[in-house]
Amino acid sequence: MIHSVPGTRKGIQSNEHAHRFEPAGDFIERLEGKERRVLIPLGDIIPRLGLRSRDVAVDLGAGIGYFTFPMARLAGRVVSVDIEPRMLEVLASRARENGFDNVELVLGEITSLPITASSVDQVFAAFVYHEVESQETLVGECARILRRGGRLTVVDFQKRETTIGPPVSERKPPEHVIRTAGSMLDLSSRHETEVFYQLGFTKR
Repeated sequence: MIHSVPGTRKGIQSNEHAHRFEPAGDFIERLEGKERRVLIPLGDIIPRLGLRSRDVAVDLGAGIGYFTFPMARLAGRVVSVDIEPRMLEVLASRARENGFDNVELVLGEITSLPITASSVDQVFAAFVYHEVESQETLVGECARILRRGGRLTVVDFQKRETTIGPPVSERKPPEHVIRTAGSMLDLSSRHETEVFYQLGFTKR
């Protein structure tokens, strides 16, 4: 079932100048094609999360499930949030076809989550940090829903030219994330490639 979150379209939607992925054409190939799988390897990113079978994890900007499904194989429950109904329709169909009964879908804004405070173990924010109008609001919302000792993971494009991703002018370097999160969370891990960085934060 897809749960809909009422309210105005802020967050990803509100910055009219920001790069935003549009679910048009062969968007499945663009989101999960060979180049993306090589440059953004699930086999490297997901194990770093350290997911446990009892964990409740949230996948922000889940799209069609590129990260949701490998997370769901490890976690007890994954809440997948996206603003695009078409994305979640594809994700829901794929979840049914592959027997993922521990995936919950939420249609809404990643900067205003309908999730109880201090109720989840992990929040995963992949390639959405640069898209929101207020990164402080996004990180604050992630910190709000995390339990003490819970973990936020931010994955985003390096601020340099790459074959995939948004214009360089719209990207945020890892130092921007670290500064933004610093008042609420402690940096616990940092991994970088030429294409992306992966930062792990722990809630105090």
